[in-house]
Amino acid sequence: MRVSRLAVSKLAVGVLAANYLLLTANFVLAQDQPPLTPAPAVEVPAEELWLKLTSSGGRKKLSLVIADFKSPPGTDAQTFARIRDIRSVLVADLKFSLHFTFEEPESGKAFSFSTDEKKLDYKGWGTTGAQILVCGDLVSKRSGPQIQLRLYDLDVNRLIATKAYGLSEQWRWLAHQMADEVIKLLTPDDGVSRTRIAFSRAVNRETKELCIVDYDGANMGQLTSSGGLKLFPDWAPSGAALAYCTYGSSTLDIHTYALGSGKSVLVSSRTGLNTTPAFSPDGRTVATSLGFEGNQEIYLMDPNGKNLRRLTNNKSIDISPSWSPNGRQITFVSDRTGQPQVYVMNVDGTDLRRLTFEGSYNTSPAWSPRGDLIAFVQRQPGGTNQICVTDINGDTYMRLTSGMNNEDPCWSPDGLHIAFASNRSGSFEIYTMDWTGANQRRVTNVNGAYSPAWSPRLSR
Repeated sequence: MRVSRLAVSKLAVGVLAANYLLLTANFVLAQDQPPLTPAPAVEVPAEELWLKLTSSGGRKKLSLVIADFKSPPGTDAQTFARIRDIRSVLVADLKFSLHFTFEEPESGKAFSFSTDEKKLDYKGWGTTGAQILVCGDLVSKRSGPQIQLRLYDLDVNRLIATKAYGLSEQWRWLAHQMADEVIKLLTPDDGVSRTRIAFSRAVNRETKELCIVDYDGANMGQLTSSGGLKLFPDWAPSGAALAYCTYGSSTLDIHTYALGSGKSVLVSSRTGLNTTPAFSPDGRTVATSLGFEGNQEIYLMDPNGKNLRRLTNNKSIDISPSWSPNGRQITFVSDRTGQPQVYVMNVDGTDLRRLTFEGSYNTSPAWSPRGDLIAFVQRQPGGTNQICVTDINGDTYMRLTSGMNNEDPCWSPDGLHIAFASNRSGSFEIYTMDWTGANQRRVTNVNGAYSPAWSPRLSR
């Protein structure tokens, strides 16, 4: 049954209501607390919070106003431009997060209220309607130039946090760090600004290599260069390695790639296909599809390929496992009914049940890190593949994409965004969208990008 976006929104919020705090509370940073550490907030009973959230159609968002960052007189043009760029990336990260609304001046204008730390114009900034003011100043220190970030609660006219960040050549990463720390202070969630997306890039008709890009499309780089086809990357929870598939002499094998050393290690080259590896949430186990016993079945193994445990046992193809965030269940694809459908089972193979009944061809399941939704690909009557989401009981679903082919969904670590591959531009590229399907935006421009895998939060 097709349902409205609001119904799915209520479903997702209801499952997670106990984990949310009201974002309209005042945040006070005690002087003896470290910078940008959130002050304690009052827990709200799940039932009360559910009522507040659903009655307003969603979570209440904090309203921010972000002042222009200030540079002292005499700052050279290059540094001045860099400070402006850092602010721009910070703003983009905060907007992407879905946690805030923004009070902004009319086009072509700027707010002119004072941000001087000693005589901040609380009254002027308060007229913007924002609850939180974010300021930044370039300051000179013995250790080098720094950006002093300050956050003010405009409801009570109080400084709530301040922190100095050393200016470095890795200025985009610095802006991402700022954004994540602001999100951590003001919301119950961790940000995803310091994440990257790995994918399989078509170098030519015979070659696909593993590549990586910042979540916002910056800093793309190629990881492998050995030729052949590199397929289905999946991140280890530590962020230090990727599992992937590539063709050996006679089989499709599973390897791991260490991002620190750049070395690849063979994990499984059993007879038949070794494919679609997926790390467990604790990183101790890999779920995969192996065909060495006659047909593709779901197995568990250690990350080195040893200690093999078979989970499924039938004459059909079982493939594409994805873990629940608590590591207790696995969703996967099977054609045991004649056409590919999405199934769920316990991690020991028990309590197997079919999840999708709408549509005759459903593949590529991806379990949200929040535990409430599973994204998958559904073939439409017209022949295109589109991304849908369903609740974990399979009771309802919503289609998120339309038009050309949209495939290979994967979730951001906060469960609020989905990366996917689409050929809407003529060739397959990586895109991201909100979990509701809104704000679809292109990430790559490489004339052939497939199978995105969104990293965990990274230190660099």
